[in-house]
Amino acid sequence: MSEAALPRILCVDDEPNLLAALERNLFGQFEVTTAGGGEAALAAMAEAPPFDVVVSDMRMPAMDGATFLGLVRQRSPDTVRVLLTGQADAESAIAAINRGAIFRFLCKPCPTEELAATLHEAVRVHRRILFERELLETTLAGAIRMLTEVLSMVAPGAFHRSELLQTCVAHVADRLGWADSWAVRVAAALSHVGCVGVPADLIQRDLAGGELSGEERRLLESHPEVGHRLLAEIPRLDTVARIVRYQAAPPPHGEPAEVVRGAQLLRAALYLVRCLSRKESQASAIEGVRMLEPEIPTDIVKALGGLRLRIHEGPRLARIRELMPGWRVERDIASTRGTMLLRQGSELSATAILALRNLHAAGAIEEPVLVSCGADPGAPEPDVAAF
Repeated sequence: MSEAALPRILCVDDEPNLLAALERNLFGQFEVTTAGGGEAALAAMAEAPPFDVVVSDMRMPAMDGATFLGLVRQRSPDTVRVLLTGQADAESAIAAINRGAIFRFLCKPCPTEELAATLHEAVRVHRRILFERELLETTLAGAIRMLTEVLSMVAPGAFHRSELLQTCVAHVADRLGWADSWAVRVAAALSHVGCVGVPADLIQRDLAGGELSGEERRLLESHPEVGHRLLAEIPRLDTVARIVRYQAAPPPHGEPAEVVRGAQLLRAALYLVRCLSRKESQASAIEGVRMLEPEIPTDIVKALGGLRLRIHEGPRLARIRELMPGWRVERDIASTRGTMLLRQGSELSATAILALRNLHAAGAIEEPVLVSCGADPGAPEPDVAAF
């Protein structure tokens, strides 16, 4: 095995002789980096790719091993942590386990064979962690794509609105420099997944600003809770699910800051999109966002004010006589006998519209048909790998 392929180990101790012995005894089996204390070790971690394993002494000046390994856990959670100390008392062990979630607790003096065997086992654990995370993220990416595709087919109007929300959220997150915006970006993409159980015509009427009965309004307003229940069953989407749940109502006290911030942004973006879709001016829509209760943070309102969102009319149900050249088919159009006439995504031409009118007059097709009158907003796809 070449040196470049050796597992990378960071050894931390305030005794230079011990570090030299560790480096000498582990040579050839691991690529060893040493540090004389917690601060030096954290600096070494910041300057290099993540280590497979960190081995730390317990009793060190300035920063003890339990505190240091706790920081390692925060900054590099996939790195496996081992404590090597001569102080094998219960209090030290408990502190190290609770703060650093250590893999093993070894006592000095530790035979080289035992240390090497422990490190090899720790490396295997580290590789398994990376493999399982990659597998889960691949599965997660597939689940998100599947849910958005289902939404686009079952509730294209709601899907169109979620695309607009993604544009708003991406703009604000980038403008404000949110480094951990993955959850709210995915929440925007999946914000209307709960609409899969809402009749399409009801969604279309709401998007167009039409009147809804009390029962219809309650059904439509239940979609955040339905979306939450769907998403909460998917591993690692708990935060996303909670943001979706509170997109239209303030989160209760005690919710994590990431959920509160994400829900505030989604609620503001949803209000803005709804106003602009109903032909309100940008200034009026932003003023409405500013007046929402509970109050939306000023930095979010200001960032949204700098967005010039192009609102195109989303998918809607139309009668054959209403069709215009340039419109796009949003759901396959088939004859009453099942013959495919126009597939989803086709652009309507004058010739195609004339043919559809003739077929409708002959009773060969049914209306309404699902179409859109403008281009997609071009919202970015959420970056699952950023999780």
